[in-house]
Amino acid sequence: MYEGDVEKQTERMWENVEKLLEEGGATYADVMQIIVYLRDTADYEVVCQLFAERFPNTPYVITYAPVCRPKWLIEMECIAVMTEKDERFKDY
Repeated sequence: MYEGDVEKQTERMWENVEKLLEEGGATYADVMQIIVYLRDTADYEVVCQLFAERFPNTPYVITYAPVCRPKWLIEMECIAVMTEKDERFKDY
């Protein structure tokens, strides 16, 4: 979708990742770090600004890498950590 438009592909990617997080019972609030893969380094400034606005408190790194599909300009992976209450241990 959105061939050649890194902004639209980024927004769509965020929607897709949000659904995957939901399937695991998580949200973006549970994301602790993000790795962003860009096909074209010319998109760096735009993507960096998008991520800075959307995830101001989440560490992320943007790197140049061939993404898995030829028409995709961007991919991301993230790690989400959810708390689990265990009465045997004090909250900290």
